[in-house]
Amino acid sequence: MSTNLYKTGTIEVAENVYAFIQENCATNSGFIVGEEGVMVIDSLMTPSLAGQVRTAIRNVTKAPIRYLINTHFHGDHVFGNQYFQPAPIVAHHNCRIELEEKFDANMERYRQRTELIPELDQIKMTLPDVTFHDSMTIMLGDKEIQLKYYGRAHSNSDITIYLPGDKILFIGDLGVNHTLPAFPDGHITKWIDVMQEVALIDADTIVPGHGGVGGRSEFEDSKTLLELLHTEIKRGYDQGLSEEDSIKQVNIGEFSKFLNQDRIGLITNMAYQAYSGTLK
Repeated sequence: MSTNLYKTGTIEVAENVYAFIQENCATNSGFIVGEEGVMVIDSLMTPSLAGQVRTAIRNVTKAPIRYLINTHFHGDHVFGNQYFQPAPIVAHHNCRIELEEKFDANMERYRQRTELIPELDQIKMTLPDVTFHDSMTIMLGDKEIQLKYYGRAHSNSDITIYLPGDKILFIGDLGVNHTLPAFPDGHITKWIDVMQEVALIDADTIVPGHGGVGGRSEFEDSKTLLELLHTEIKRGYDQGLSEEDSIKQVNIGEFSKFLNQDRIGLITNMAYQAYSGTLK
């Protein structure tokens, strides 16, 4: 995919609300500027990426960073946490648990990209220190920011960040654009249930965890792709096919142009675990 299929860099999606969008469906971040400071959404994976986000913020405002929000526990979204201290790190209760319990495995996954190892060696586990269970509202000046957890999906700690005044939704990895979803912790049927609930949020602009800024159409594409993957894989499972044979018969039609087609194998493996009841 060429990098010009969507706009990258720092994008003002509403007054004082910014998306930090990387090319080639790499991990996105964002920030909201209030009267008394800045709320950052996801710290990214490495010192240099965290630094790019900080630079993007400083190009807009000199106001202090008041909060860092973690959308879920995966390292590409949170390994940069230490670079935003001493701001409180806000996340779902499970994000703190998963980041701590799975830190080594989480780190090992990214260390497969050997060029990242020198930077990853600088990362120390930096856990959320403000957590919630169902929902939390933060006022940043006059901006109301609603954080909400809908249940197990892409991970067990995914939250949405919604600004009702601007009808903007930061969705983390619940919804991604131009790419197949990552599935190291995904529970396909529960994820679909969560997407049906998230679809009810009154948002016009949706910032995904990966891919370009979108709206209702892109969200529906992400939801439809997940449902199609489920339909295709479940058919093979119900026919008693092995995972290997099931993978061969998965047909995602128009979505076969999306990035990361090689994820179908892991998605199938995780779906089979979900269907058999072995996936927590």
